[in-house]
Amino acid sequence: MNETNTESIVTKDVQVVNNSQPNYPTWGLLIFLIGFFVVLKMFIYIKDPKRDGK
Repeated sequence: MNETNTESIVTKDVQVVNNSQPNYPTWGLLIFLIGFFVVLKMFIYIKDPKRDGK
């Protein structure tokens, strides 16, 4: 009744991760994207005194 079945999840077919691709933290990407969209919005937005505030 007290049998313990221990099986390994890792198999012999596991491959090592290739480190040639860049690895960025998530918070760094979020800061970059937010900054990019703010700059993009500044370029797209055209100031028009007749339409401001409407």
